[in-house]
Amino acid sequence: MAADIDDEIEADAALVQLARDCPLLSRARALSAFVGDGRPLTAKGVLRRSEIAPACSAAGLPDPGRVVTAADVPALHRAWVAAQGAGLLALGLDRATATTPDGGAVAQWRDGVAALLRSESGDDRRVGATVACRAALSVLAVVPGLDPHRFGDAVEGVIEQQPVSDRIAAYNAFRRGHLPETGALELLVESGAVDPDPLRLTPLGHWALGALAEPVVRAPAWADDEILQLRVGLDRFRPPVWRRVLVPAGTTLAQLHQVVQILLEWDDDHLHVFDVDGLHYADPWHELDGCADEHDITLAVALPRPGASVRYRYDLGDCWDHTIMLEKVLPAQPGASPRCIGGRGDAPTEDWPGDEPPPHRPFRLDVCNEHLAALRPLP
Repeated sequence: MAADIDDEIEADAALVQLARDCPLLSRARALSAFVGDGRPLTAKGVLRRSEIAPACSAAGLPDPGRVVTAADVPALHRAWVAAQGAGLLALGLDRATATTPDGGAVAQWRDGVAALLRSESGDDRRVGATVACRAALSVLAVVPGLDPHRFGDAVEGVIEQQPVSDRIAAYNAFRRGHLPETGALELLVESGAVDPDPLRLTPLGHWALGALAEPVVRAPAWADDEILQLRVGLDRFRPPVWRRVLVPAGTTLAQLHQVVQILLEWDDDHLHVFDVDGLHYADPWHELDGCADEHDITLAVALPRPGASVRYRYDLGDCWDHTIMLEKVLPAQPGASPRCIGGRGDAPTEDWPGDEPPPHRPFRLDVCNEHLAALRPLP
């Protein structure tokens, strides 16, 4: 798909050049070169504090001085996110490495900007930044050269014509507190879609107006039959309670729910919700507000890199919270079933009515795997 995009527009050299040379992708490539064979990461998947100043220097950005995290340097953070989306960086459990993208300049631009728009959106659907940027592009496509005040009014006017959910999403974008038009313009100038003086679309901006109309679908990071090693931990428990399990990457969240129920010996008598990057998924039969269908997303999408995690809450009253982290990816095993390979801590007893401590339910690996083997075959 990525190569197809460049094939279709290869005759438009100006478009390819703009995509390749825009500040966002230039900095993303510089960060990829800086990372090279590997740089250490924090638990949140960003460069460690000691790496921030050298990374800024490599990307042509000023020294930020003393900052707590790389996310506090907006231009660096945007380039970091775009580099991942464009396929220039791969993040592991504790290290980042440079990678070579499959597609050409325009495909890298599209995928990098899509990742950045998602990151800059604070709403549950992760669409707010896209709504704001489309509004800004549509204004400049009709009336180029507006002064900043009139441009802001025009963008807000377009946003106000959108459905209520999209309007709210646009005003929740750009988490540094910018108005939608301010955040959108900053991103579009940095990505080469808009010339700042006077305000007008570049050829890349005209192309982006159509490209951003297409829904952004997160691609699977793994083949369905690759095996993911997960650590399922029960939050806020001392001593710790956790299980380590192997499951195919094509496992849906609905199927993962069944696996976790067995791992922790839950009775499956209560509602549950998954949180994947701020998006909520649940069983559609329960009709929970703001939740998408847990059957529609696999772990290959929900866990795109080692170190990534999803949250799982079982029993929305007692709130048994779990963190499910991808530790490593193993070679494909067609037809493999879930298998627990380790764990620690006794399973809690849910809904215990008395004042006395609940009875222990000791973890037994053999019994756990007997129950997992009885599940319907996963992908």
